[in-house]
Amino acid sequence: MTQADARPTLASAWRSPAASYYLLIAATGILLLVGLAVVLSSSSILSIRQRDGNAWTLFLIQVVALVLGVVGMAALSRFSLKGLRVLAPWLTLAAGALLMAVLVGGVAVGGNRNWLRVGSVTIQPSELAKLALALYLGAVLSTFRHELTSVKRILVPGGIVAAGVLALVLIGHDMGTAVVICLLVAAAYWVAGLPLRFFGAGAAIMVITALVLIAQGETRSARINAWLNPGTCDTQADCLQTTHGTWAMASGGLWGLGPGMSREKWGYLPAADNDFIFAILGEEWGLIGTLLVLVAFTLIAVAVHRIVRRHRDPFAQIVAGAIGAWVVGQAFINIAVVLELLPVTGVPLPLVSSGGSSLVMSLAGIGVLMALARSEPGARETFDARPKVMRRSVAVMARSGRG
Repeated sequence: MTQADARPTLASAWRSPAASYYLLIAATGILLLVGLAVVLSSSSILSIRQRDGNAWTLFLIQVVALVLGVVGMAALSRFSLKGLRVLAPWLTLAAGALLMAVLVGGVAVGGNRNWLRVGSVTIQPSELAKLALALYLGAVLSTFRHELTSVKRILVPGGIVAAGVLALVLIGHDMGTAVVICLLVAAAYWVAGLPLRFFGAGAAIMVITALVLIAQGETRSARINAWLNPGTCDTQADCLQTTHGTWAMASGGLWGLGPGMSREKWGYLPAADNDFIFAILGEEWGLIGTLLVLVAFTLIAVAVHRIVRRHRDPFAQIVAGAIGAWVVGQAFINIAVVLELLPVTGVPLPLVSSGGSSLVMSLAGIGVLMALARSEPGARETFDARPKVMRRSVAVMARSGRG
């Protein structure tokens, strides 16, 4: 096939109503495969030292979470828009109840009380809250989108519920997750058509709130100071994580040291399998591996953009924008932290980092995006036509074989 013949094929594939769906599948597959490989490498030493001496323990936990997440993604991808609307309030109530349970009997990790122990496992309800809030805001804002010109309609009921979820997360001292939730809420209101002047007021309120929270928390202040003054920061204390993360990225070069060959995972880099897994990726897979992950998240962003632009249902548009801001926004916050472009926030890399709650709910979010992509104009007809095309292709191949 010549280059001239390939152009129409690529163009027609891009114009296909099913393109958003396949972009999501391709990007998610890339991130999951890369994530499994890097989690296996980065968690093996921690498993040996802190678990039962078995290098596979944490990796197998990740595999179980992956299976659960894929099942949830597959199930949600088959939901109709009506089914997602019905699910939204119930999911929001469940997330709110779990967040309040965390405040009563939650488990604190790294100074943040955002975990809830259920039997022998721990879950992070704030991850469920992200998906619940995206669906709830989609249902509410799509109903009142023409009335978002008054403070009352902005706050009731969507703004109050979002503020309640945000408050519960901040009471648990999880500022990183709070930032991601703010991105999600802002994207939902943006897609819903909130006038620009309200974003300015909202940004001012968030900046003032952030400054107050930073001043009240010693850990947050230390992270900000370490980020603003890297030259005077103690590399054995406040700057330990960022310094070793930078060393890991630098030592990877173009092609990396090779899978499993990381040096920093041997106890030098804290949270190597979670918040700083991008550094291990750069160390083992080099620039090529990090660019592959960036391309995958860009594909998700492109798919979300297509859904928002092409879909006719405002509920689908708002939900897609909110989930896209959550997954892609959190990814680039995580990566910016590793590259020392932002202070340490403590958020994982979606679909890549170890952590069952994050992986399961990120896959659930992708499942909702897939459901929205399946309901794009013309997508259903395209999917219905696939079996017919496959049968015709098999028939042609069979006749060619007999000839």
